[in-house]
Parts: sequence; C-alpha cells; structure tokens
Amino acid sequence: MAVWEAGSATNLRLMCCPLCKHDRDSRDHLFFQCPYSSEVWGLVRKMVDMGSATDSWSSIMLWMELNAHSKTLDHIICKILMAATTYFIRQERNNRLFSQLQRNACALSKMIIDTVRLRIMGFKLGGEPKHRKTLDTWLISKNMELDPG
Repeated sequence: MAVWEAGSATNLRLMCCPLCKHDRDSRDHLFFQCPYSSEVWGLVRKMVDMGSATDSWSSIMLWMELNAHSKTLDHIICKILMAATTYFIRQERNNRLFSQLQRNACALSKMIIDTVRLRIMGFKLGGEPKHRKTLDTWLISKNMELDPG
C-alpha cells in the first residue's frame, strides 16, 4: 500500500495501524511494536518461558528456528501460544478494519490463553511431575485424568 499514491484520507487511514491508529501498518509494527500488540504479548508471555527471545519478529523467528523440532511439552506450548497470538492479533486488526468489533488487550489475551489452555487439555500427558507444573501454570485441574503412559 505504501507505493500507492496516498492522496486521499482513505488511503492514509488504511496505511495506519488499526490497533493504535498511530504508526504505519507493517508486520513488525502489527505484531510487536504496536502498543496494543505489545500489551497482548506481555500478558500471554507470562504463561511460557521463551528464554532470551525479545519482542521482535527476528528474535521470535530465531527462537522458532532453534526450537522448531523440539518435542518438549514446554516448547510445543510456546509454539502454540505464538501461533494463537499472531492469529488473534491479526484477527483483531481485521475486525477493526472491516467491522465495528473491538476487544481490549486484556480480553484478547484471555481469549488467547483460553484457546491454548483448551488445546493443552487435549494432550495425552503422563503423570510426570514436570507435566503437573505445566498444568498448574495453565490452571488445568489436578483432577484431569492423565494418560498413564
């Protein structure tokens, strides 16, 4: 859109981030630099440990490359959380562009965490203590039946 001539107010509005209405709409801004997205990431990242990954596209992609083939429960959950977060931030962007629907950062973060929690509840986990810690973090009941093997 940046190469189009921005002579009208409509074009300028479409080039502006629909979440914060300040900066130019771009991948880096949408997912990490926008104050709205940054708040969402801050709220959902509390649920996982991504080590030294920072809130930038290149840092997150580097983490993904290094952990892409990892089968540990924590890394699988991190990847699901990142996918859900980018999906819902993009959905919020589109809602604001094409409809009147708007959610605040806390509501969107809760939706993301609930979605990931439901996905984790579908896992067949053994009764290992390290899995119990993960289930506690995600507020999944201790009464949930765990697969013995």
